[in-house]
Amino acid sequence: MLITTRRYLRPRATRLLLAVVLGAALINGSVTPSSAKELLLKVGDLQVPAGTAVYGDAVAVGGTAYVDGTVEGDAVAIGGTVEVRGHVIGSVRAAGGNVVLYSTAIVGGEATAVGGTVWREPGASIGGRRSMPSPPPFPPVPGPIPPGSETVPPAAWWLPGMFAAAFLMLKSLFWLMHLVLAILFVGSAWLLAAVFPSALTRLGGVLERDPVLALGAGVLGWPLAVVVTVVLIVSIVGLTLVLLVPIVLFTAVQFGATAVALLVGRRIRPSGPVSEVIIGAVLLAIGFSIPGLGGLIGLAVATWGLGAVLLLLVGERRFRQPPAPQAPSTQQPQGPTAAI
Repeated sequence: MLITTRRYLRPRATRLLLAVVLGAALINGSVTPSSAKELLLKVGDLQVPAGTAVYGDAVAVGGTAYVDGTVEGDAVAIGGTVEVRGHVIGSVRAAGGNVVLYSTAIVGGEATAVGGTVWREPGASIGGRRSMPSPPPFPPVPGPIPPGSETVPPAAWWLPGMFAAAFLMLKSLFWLMHLVLAILFVGSAWLLAAVFPSALTRLGGVLERDPVLALGAGVLGWPLAVVVTVVLIVSIVGLTLVLLVPIVLFTAVQFGATAVALLVGRRIRPSGPVSEVIIGAVLLAIGFSIPGLGGLIGLAVATWGLGAVLLLLVGERRFRQPPAPQAPSTQQPQGPTAAI
């Protein structure tokens, strides 16, 4: 068999590509019939102009095979499309592309497309049975669709509905999660007010007495928690205590936010620590639900409450320090003068 490359392939790549094409056997059969005398092989687009003939097979690898003249063997495209306007005595096959038969196309064998579709204009002639394999599991490789072809790909009308349904589902899950978090916040605030009323009362007093100082302490508390975490990670001894930092921070923020809720409820309706905490927690949960502002409100409440906890801890530590020892008195105790 004579193999003609005609400047289409480099000498080093000819054997490799030919082995791939011959080994694949071109989908359901051999690459060329035994009577073929020529193989026109090209990487990229392959042109068979009108008025020319290929005495064998015409194979395009990774491109489109344009057959405007005559191919006495098969017209094949691997990873591309075959467009026929002329005469193919053999079959037309495409692997990973489409087969386009224009009205002037004459195919003596079959027209098949694996991973694509066979498009046939009215007037195109196929001597063998027209073959269209089952649709692949993935969308076919896009190829040129001539106007007036008898097969029209269906429009993906379901895509907008699918995206809308996914968006609504995610939005519903978001609001459901937000509602659950709000209920947990109100419930935990009520529990803390019922178990630790005196501690929350002291925290509320700190917020009323030093609101600006508490906010500043809370702003410094966030980077302080990061520094403590880094120090524990670096130190070998404190590595096991790293997990305690987020737990302590969460507990402090929860106590501080509950104290803020106590302060808010007391401003609305003074009625005892538990009732005031429930009223304030419900109002704060509503504020957290405001689109766009809820996150800022939550951050401000957490920072303010954290600062109140830090100030209370520092104040109690200072209060619990033992008093400095007093110097002994040098004065002699006065007593009754002894009588002489």
